[in-house]
Amino acid sequence: MKLLRLTPALKPTSAPYNQFSLGFRETIDQTIFSFQPLQDIEIDKKIKSIHGSGSVLSSYLILKNLARKTNFDIIHIHNGLTGILFFLAIFPFKLTLLSKCVFTLHNSWHVLKKRNQFLNFLVMMLSASVCTCGRSSFESIPKIIKFFIGKKMMPVVNGFDNLRVDNIKRKKRTEKFFCDEFALKILYVGALNNIKNQIALLKAAKHINKKVEIIFLGDGNKMQMLTDYAKSIPSNIEISFKGVVSRDIAIEHMLEADLFISLSRGEGLPIAVLEAMYAGCFLILSGIPPHLEVSPPKERCIFVELSDQKQIINSINYVINRLNKVRGERDISKEHSLTNFSVYKMLEEYKEVYNSLYNVTNKI
Repeated sequence: MKLLRLTPALKPTSAPYNQFSLGFRETIDQTIFSFQPLQDIEIDKKIKSIHGSGSVLSSYLILKNLARKTNFDIIHIHNGLTGILFFLAIFPFKLTLLSKCVFTLHNSWHVLKKRNQFLNFLVMMLSASVCTCGRSSFESIPKIIKFFIGKKMMPVVNGFDNLRVDNIKRKKRTEKFFCDEFALKILYVGALNNIKNQIALLKAAKHINKKVEIIFLGDGNKMQMLTDYAKSIPSNIEISFKGVVSRDIAIEHMLEADLFISLSRGEGLPIAVLEAMYAGCFLILSGIPPHLEVSPPKERCIFVELSDQKQIINSINYVINRLNKVRGERDISKEHSLTNFSVYKMLEEYKEVYNSLYNVTNKI
């Protein structure tokens, strides 16, 4: 089976690459195309990669050439813009490829900008199959859209690679990311923007009296605002912004952190939360549907309302006051993580989707 994967960017945090391309590298002949240039990532030798320059015209020409030269069995689209460019590239002589297209919605619908909602809707209409990252992402899609394409839509649970976490843990890295002098080690992973809502943690941190270290992983348009705000926080709170790091480095942070916090306003089904849960972090999560869908063991997670800052502060203090117990129960969430959110379960479901389209388009 020859598969073409379309993604906006190939970078250390890329889910289409980390979860899908790496997951299928031994079983499917894959070519992955990214609209943007490669960003600090080394592509596995078993996966063919082609990248654009961020130009619509050059990407269109690359995709047109790919569609002309290679007889792909499946085209898996992970982004509205790359999907539209591909559809334009196959018009009008290769439109039979539409019957081979799978689209994955990686986020909740309301999180998307209006432009991206429009592009995604067009791609969903024209693709043969549409998958969402979990039930909550599926439920977030407006009923009017489901009226048109509901029959070809299905939720597929997102998955994380537990073997990757286990391998990193076995290496027993000697270098520490957190300082031992601080009572509590907090990790926050995600793009620095309004949706991921890092500012809510910084505002709560002003009211924490113990010595706490907070590390933020990720980059984004709110970096300057957040770093400026962090300067106003008392010195008992140590704050670091480390930018974008590789998936492996992010997991190493999780294995060392006591507490993983996400006060996000919207998600798909967040991989970082799944990895942190398996790595043994206690979780404080906003009570949005994607987080509720993860449903960690109640003794290892507290859900908070974003409108209630006291809940966030009290939850952090709860962990501080029970820190020895929290550190001694890191393995409680492992079975729940594996049973419900294994990447191998996710890949099996996608393999069924691929096979269903492959069998239809290859009938004699």
